[in-house]
Amino acid sequence: MFTLAGRTMIITGGAGNNGLAMINAALENGMNVAFLSGLHSKAQNAIAKLDPKYKDQVIGFAQNPQSRLKENLEAAPEIYNENSTMADVIRMIYERFGGIDVVVNAKGGHIRYNFEQTDQTIWRHSMEVVESAFVNTKLALPYLLKSKAPRVINITTCDGRNGGWYPDPSFAAARAGLEALTYEMAKELGPKGITSNCILIGPIEGDVPEEDMLSDEMRAQLLAKTPVGRLGVPQDVVGAFCFLASEEASFVNGARIDVNGGMIVG
Repeated sequence: MFTLAGRTMIITGGAGNNGLAMINAALENGMNVAFLSGLHSKAQNAIAKLDPKYKDQVIGFAQNPQSRLKENLEAAPEIYNENSTMADVIRMIYERFGGIDVVVNAKGGHIRYNFEQTDQTIWRHSMEVVESAFVNTKLALPYLLKSKAPRVINITTCDGRNGGWYPDPSFAAARAGLEALTYEMAKELGPKGITSNCILIGPIEGDVPEEDMLSDEMRAQLLAKTPVGRLGVPQDVVGAFCFLASEEASFVNGARIDVNGGMIVG
């Protein structure tokens, strides 16, 4: 059993089924959870999918209130104002739960474009996953330093490792960038007692069903590249997450855990 009870986690990208699987595991093990989403309303919609018995353990905010300020003000005028910032959100999480122990950067979201289709706008959008992880971790750093077992977990796909299973240069570059950022964090934050690791997932069936529809042909191609003979499901990510978020993972730093059925060697 991992030591998770009483620990507080911030998570971006938690509204999909991968994120919800991790969040449910965290809550079941006694963790507190703070959703961060692009919109306050989206974070609240994700919370509504959880068992009401966890209502005192979970909160949700707009990750960057300013990016869609009008909508966030309309959704929660009692929380946000014209000057609300990401730093304010992180501070509110700390004040609510009395600590921040784990930062999970799992932001996703992308429509795939091949080399010819990709322009600078698409490129910059893809790179937001790296910027988000950097900013979230930096803003949480003063609070992580107060934790007895602080953790950063970056969750992305294995596309940066093998170029991906579908032509998409900006997606692959961004995922590789997040993996590289993890290693830099491990070197720089490790001496401060903060471990940084990454989980590289393969294709997960049912993460965001409305966005991840696979043709029979594409599914067959993915299965052929996956040595274990099946695609992933959201629950597959949970074990790696629970271990890396636990107090027991104190000597795991700069690690890459592949949760992709061996796709990168298939």
